Amino acid sequence: MSAHLPPRPPRPGDDAWAAAPRPALPRPALPPDLGRRAKGLTWLAVQSVLGFVAVLGLLLLFGLLLALGWDPAGWLIGVTLILAFLGVARTFFQGRRLLSPAPEVPLVQATADDDEARLLRLLRSGERVLPPAARPAFHAAVIATRDALRLTASDETLSRDAFDARQAAREDLPALLRTYQAAPQAPDAERWLVAQLDLIGRRMGEVVRERRGQHTRTLEAQRRYLESKYGAGEQ
Repeated sequence: MSAHLPPRPPRPGDDAWAAAPRPALPRPALPPDLGRRAKGLTWLAVQSVLGFVAVLGLLLLFGLLLALGWDPAGWLIGVTLILAFLGVARTFFQGRRLLSPAPEVPLVQATADDDEARLLRLLRSGERVLPPAARPAFHAAVIATRDALRLTASDETLSRDAFDARQAAREDLPALLRTYQAAPQAPDAERWLVAQLDLIGRRMGEVVRERRGQHTRTLEAQRRYLESKYGAGEQ
């Protein structure tokens, strides 16, 4: 029996939006600044260990001096404990800051490139979790949404087409995928999922056809104008 081969890794020139031949293995999402955070946490741990050793040594020294009858050692022990408390608080807040995820770009500030990158991640996530019967409809809806985003990206005002495309990419498709994952498996779950994906895909297809038609009509009008302007001189 032949060995099970893993999916072929992407090569330069591959279409990132093409449907995967098989679902990719899930990989944990790592923060983009993982290296910086790891260095910060390592240095924070080193500082904590050195601080603990220093505080422990000072407490032992001042405790010995206090036992020998040197009264100011009691005050020094109190000061050392206060400094130790401040060091613990500083370590806690710095560690929490390093472990907290980087803030995401708000949707109101997201650009077309941000929407496409988010949509591509959603496509790969859906290919891993959705059943085989729903993947073609999901892929078609995502690709239609991507095309609608590209064709409406240059709109100077937020038209209905641009609004629908952004809503589909930012909210509707992600919410649909989350709802399917969270809901218990029911006999009609896949059918309802495919129906909703088809609904989004049809609307995005309408946007794409309308925008491409507008572009074609603009080019045709420009051609007729140039022919009427320069064509008479050739006769």
